[in-house]
Amino acid sequence: MMIDFPFLDPLKEFLIAQSELGLALVAFTESVFFPIPPDFLYIPMILSGYENPYFLALLSSLASVLGAISAYAIAYYGGRPLIDKFAKQYLEKYLNQIETFFDRYGSASILLAAFTPIPFKVFTLSAGLAKMPFKSFVIYSILGRAGRFYLVSYILINFGEEIMQNFFKWSLLLILPLLGVILTKYWKKAKKTGINSNS
Repeated sequence: MMIDFPFLDPLKEFLIAQSELGLALVAFTESVFFPIPPDFLYIPMILSGYENPYFLALLSSLASVLGAISAYAIAYYGGRPLIDKFAKQYLEKYLNQIETFFDRYGSASILLAAFTPIPFKVFTLSAGLAKMPFKSFVIYSILGRAGRFYLVSYILINFGEEIMQNFFKWSLLLILPLLGVILTKYWKKAKKTGINSNS
């Protein structure tokens, strides 16, 4: 299985017992501070024969995006001192990678972040600190999280658990062409704006 934390089995069993409520709680808090991703919960729920796996994807997406908005607001209004106090360990560990993503992909880095092993909360907090445009942040969070959760559900339903071992590699191969289209669109728009401003 892709995610295996034996020491957290009691917590996993408790949250699974809460069913949809437990999953929504994990998806929300994981975007803000919780160290365990929703995969920890909804993969076992799907593999145990949950009746509608795509509902779990929808629930996870909504809760995760709401959590992302909360994290963005905390960082945006709380600033660096607040984040350094409570989340410095997360930011320091991944800061160079995040800065590379932001420099290369801008707001669209949030879309790509959903498919990387880097904890999503690191991107949501960093986006707030960087004061990324809120509208773009929300749009890309929705696309990224929904894309990830629905993709996982689809893979588990159609191919089983084994293929999840290479989930990040294959999902990146699927999402990068889409990201390329988005970035090309932004580049053409920026180029056109530059031409108009110089004329």
